[in-house]
Amino acid sequence: MPSVGLPTGNNERVTWSINFEAEFPPLSSGLGFSTAETTELLNHVINLRFIILRAQRALAFSKACSQYKHGMLGGVEATQDAPVLPVFTDLSVPNPLVEAGIVPFINNALQRIKLSKGYSEAVGQTLMIAGTQEEPANLGTAKPTAQCTALADFTARIDWAKLKFDGVVIDSKRGDQTEWTRLDFDTRSPYEDTRPPLVAGQPEERRYRLRYFIDDQLVGEWSDDIVVITRP
Repeated sequence: MPSVGLPTGNNERVTWSINFEAEFPPLSSGLGFSTAETTELLNHVINLRFIILRAQRALAFSKACSQYKHGMLGGVEATQDAPVLPVFTDLSVPNPLVEAGIVPFINNALQRIKLSKGYSEAVGQTLMIAGTQEEPANLGTAKPTAQCTALADFTARIDWAKLKFDGVVIDSKRGDQTEWTRLDFDTRSPYEDTRPPLVAGQPEERRYRLRYFIDDQLVGEWSDDIVVITRP
């Protein structure tokens, strides 16, 4: 059976959706899609992109709020800029919003395209659905690799390899904590942990573990524990 062609990663899906929205309409009738079916498919593609981009923007806003909170509650040095209150700028909501099940709907449509008499390798290249999509990795055994560096002002920087995944979740323990707690999500390396120390002005040991996610679902294994000693 022909491969479907919808990319796996969120960023790749955004790129694909922009191209598909521009290239599919003039090809749609030759691929057996009516005007109404074309409109419905494009609505799903637009909703797919909106949902991904809005979630990414919300995640970035959440991280900015956390950094603002740490700066306001912990204080800043005289040489540092005062924290700036983050402002969330939302995206325009598509009209209409479609029902849940966007990915299966698009996958079914792409399968129909590839089975159409009007389909060719050139059409597949134009719509970015030709060939077999590369899997990001073995989802059962994928394991993030990362290293941590102590920066000034008790900041720890985590550099990690993204590969074909959407990002990582980061858990943390510090001081005498014995249980992992969720620190954050990250979609682009490096990640900076800017929390003030538990004891003001004192270096502390911080431990981290990372795990990949795709479509907001955790996959693979936790990374090895990463240890760093923060410094002023």
